[in-house]
Order: sequence, then C-alpha cells, then structure tokens
Amino acid sequence: MALPIPKVSLRGGNLFETALSALVVLVAIGFLVFIFQRTGTGHLGSYPLRIRMTDASGLVVGSDIRLGGTKIGSVTDLWLDKSDYSAVVEAQIRDDLALPVDSRGSISSSTLSNPYLSIAPGHAAQKVRPDGEIGTRPARR
Repeated sequence: MALPIPKVSLRGGNLFETALSALVVLVAIGFLVFIFQRTGTGHLGSYPLRIRMTDASGLVVGSDIRLGGTKIGSVTDLWLDKSDYSAVVEAQIRDDLALPVDSRGSISSSTLSNPYLSIAPGHAAQKVRPDGEIGTRPARR
C-alpha cells in the first residue's frame, strides 16, 4: 500500500499570514529592546578597575560584579599581592558608572547563584579613575 502524497501548492501564503508573521517579529524585537533597556545588558563600554580585599574566596575569572544587585561588570583576573597578602581583583566596570574612591568590595552569594563581588559605594566626592583601585591594604602589625 502506498503512502498518500500531500498536495503541494506553489501559490504563496495569503496576506493575513504575512501580516501576522510581521507583527510577531516586530513584537519580538520590541520585547528585546525593552529587556536591554530595563536590565542594562545592552551597555558595551567598560573600564579596568582593581579591587583590593582581604578575602576573595569563591571568586573566579568571569564572576559578576554587582552594585545594588545589578550587574555592573565582571572579574577578569585575580592574584595575591605578596607584599601585604591581600587579594587583588582585576575587573571591567561599565564606563557610565563613576565609583567613589572610598567604595568597598565584598563577596556575596544568593541561594541560586555563584559567589559574586558586591560593591558598596562610598560617600567621597572624588571618583576613582579608570585603571584605578578601590579598597584598602591590610594594616601592618
């Protein structure tokens, strides 16, 4: 017994199907634009920043850096400063943010996420420059 052969029409779709498809594409593009604007993930510029801390346990290259729960950058390198045994985190931060020089970093995590570096902004009027450093060196004993 032979299988039935479907009837294929060379005629294109009707105008309603074309308009509906275009509307679906426009709604999807509008949704993506809305998400990028609301989450800030569409921002492309960044600057390097070093964050000095006493403990960077749990951080790895690629970890998020957050300010107020919002991702503002990522970790690009980690190392130990042998002169004072402090952890130094090299990061890329969004260039539309200027952090006060007295800002501090700490490790945080939530139930469903990996550890991330949380920045607590300071209150100084002076802002840290690109390729600058926040955090303090440990006191010598």
